[in-house]
Amino acid sequence: MAIHIQPAVFINGINRTSRTVMPIKWGNFLDERLDECRLSLRAVQQENFPPLTPVEIEFKITEYFGIWKKNLTIIKTKTETKRFIIANDSATEFRPKSGLYNHDLYLIEPTKIAECFVVDTITFTNDLGRNYTENAPYAQPQWE
Repeated sequence: MAIHIQPAVFINGINRTSRTVMPIKWGNFLDERLDECRLSLRAVQQENFPPLTPVEIEFKITEYFGIWKKNLTIIKTKTETKRFIIANDSATEFRPKSGLYNHDLYLIEPTKIAECFVVDTITFTNDLGRNYTENAPYAQPQWE
């Protein structure tokens, strides 16, 4: 059995797959860290990608069974989409005065956008007026 993964990179809705350096490197973290991705583009006409620009990476995953180029049977195909936003863009000119730029993009998951919104603080109050210290015992010191 063989697995073939074919990515497609869309930055702000524009397909940039032909300019993407493969393989794409990313980390899916299961702790408090944000998921991240490092993406390199070569010879792109756009000079700069601003922060918070949406990026979608679609992975078409195909499982094959059989000998390559002969009795090839596709078992199943599925598509996964990873969504990121641009956190940092390091751009250099491809050749002087060519109008083409190489980009090294650092992407993070879109939940980082929530830090850009200012909202009211949340306050929880004791709506029934309960006094939880009414019959509480005094603290007793422990001597050893």
